[in-house]
Amino acid sequence: MSETFPPHTILLTPGPTPLPPQVSQAMARPILHHRTKVFGELFASVLSDMQYVYRTKNTVLLMAGSGTAAMESAVVNLLSPGDRVVVHTTGVFGDRFAGILEAFGLEPVVVAEEWGHAADPQKLSEALRSLSGVKAVFFQHTDTSTGVVNDIKALSEAVRCCSDAVTVVDSVSGLAAEPLETDAWGLDVVLTGSQKGLMCAPGLAFAAVSERAWKLVESAKLPRFYFDWRRMRKSLSDRETPFTPAITVIMGQAEALKLIRKEGIENVWKRTAGLAAYARSRARELGWELFARDPSNILTALRLPPGVDGDSLIARILAEDNISIAGGQGRLKGRVVRIAHMGYIGKADLDAGFAALARRLPLAKAPTP
Repeated sequence: MSETFPPHTILLTPGPTPLPPQVSQAMARPILHHRTKVFGELFASVLSDMQYVYRTKNTVLLMAGSGTAAMESAVVNLLSPGDRVVVHTTGVFGDRFAGILEAFGLEPVVVAEEWGHAADPQKLSEALRSLSGVKAVFFQHTDTSTGVVNDIKALSEAVRCCSDAVTVVDSVSGLAAEPLETDAWGLDVVLTGSQKGLMCAPGLAFAAVSERAWKLVESAKLPRFYFDWRRMRKSLSDRETPFTPAITVIMGQAEALKLIRKEGIENVWKRTAGLAAYARSRARELGWELFARDPSNILTALRLPPGVDGDSLIARILAEDNISIAGGQGRLKGRVVRIAHMGYIGKADLDAGFAALARRLPLAKAPTP
């Protein structure tokens, strides 16, 4: 190849996030065979440490794939054709849950919030009271498209008070960044991925599954093979996965989880909250408006002034400063920029990103129609 690999880039994107040096070094080690004692010990340590991060005693499953793989795996393992389900959506990723359900022939009842607003537990309660026989309720911990955080505890309580449904939480971006108490809040299924707060490369999906949810798993009739949680659970006693795992990423994840344990998950939450407060104070100093009314600690979404094209702005910053900032998704494309502050992102990274925006924002123009 004539092209060289791009220079070091400051990642302020909500996934993938930067990797601690120890994680990169772990993934550079010689690869292991996955049916060995050494890998089995590594695999078992990752699942144990994930229980710590999830704050759960429930079974944790690991699969090769992105966070969306975890989402699809929940749908096919919990449901049968004709099941009634509810999706409470606050952005692109709640809508994605609805899309996955529809792809498998289900017709979800969608409770939608205005983008930038958190999920309203009262609205969810009212929807559930009007329905009968709901098998599962799907909602998000955080939504990277809008930058909101949802009150998962209150949403879980709304589900329990108004139905017998299991709760399914997309915490792909929220876990190891925002407070989450799987067992204490009565969450049945919590899904996540490796490339955000867990400080690893993309490639791993996780599901923490309660015994309540396992009853649905045993009776579900939607088609499943690779994502069959029953196969995964059976393999746990042998400390392996049913199919070839993402060995190198697991090696990196084991190292990242050691770092999280060493810092302490509560301290990780506090550190992330501190970075979020810092980012918002910088934004306000520069006169920029936050998009989310109920902002999360994982990222800050900033509204762009009229006449500014966000896609052009972030492309210029990446090309000239080697700083990667996320643009808007869906209906927010070109209208916001999103600056992450989760995982291994630090204050110096945020300073560089805000300086780059401040230099260029007054000069950015929307493309000529």
